[in-house]
Amino acid sequence: MTIYLEKLLVLFDNMFDERMESRKSKDSTASNDVLDTPINIVEDGLKEVNRTQVIHLLLVLFVAGTDATSNTIEWAMTELLRNPQVLFTAKKELKQTFGKGNPIEESDIDHLPYLQAIIKEVFRMYPPAPLLVPRRAESDADISGFKVPMDSQLLVNVWAIGRDPRIWENPNSFIPRDILGLKSMSKVQI
Repeated sequence: MTIYLEKLLVLFDNMFDERMESRKSKDSTASNDVLDTPINIVEDGLKEVNRTQVIHLLLVLFVAGTDATSNTIEWAMTELLRNPQVLFTAKKELKQTFGKGNPIEESDIDHLPYLQAIIKEVFRMYPPAPLLVPRRAESDADISGFKVPMDSQLLVNVWAIGRDPRIWENPNSFIPRDILGLKSMSKVQI
């Protein structure tokens, strides 16, 4: 792992250098992307932020993004293998919509409501970030009998919401058609 993290650090270091060089050019335009924003901070001369910290921030963002994606795919595959009928229906939808062996583009997702339901059900049961980014109460509030004072830090437990039996009929069961209320579909019969 150390070897690959070093390779990523070198990659981000090179990206940093390339962006700095391109910004020196008269033809360059700022893109205000995830790399330009921290470079602006470094160029503004803030002592708290330096080049090494920016490169490590990029590494953290990259690892976090790929980790969340790979975990979601892993859970989707796990649930499809545990639920052969769901897998069969997804394959049937793909075959009926596109035929066998035809390429599928990202723009084709709109034509795959059952596949969309599978993905949403995976996110419901296995959210990549079970606790959302902390929030701050803008004013005093009363939530279900709990007094929340202004400026309190709040954490939203998305995992608990996705497993709440008051909201979901079978909260611990993987049932994609239920997430969208799909009892039957126009193209694929479940």
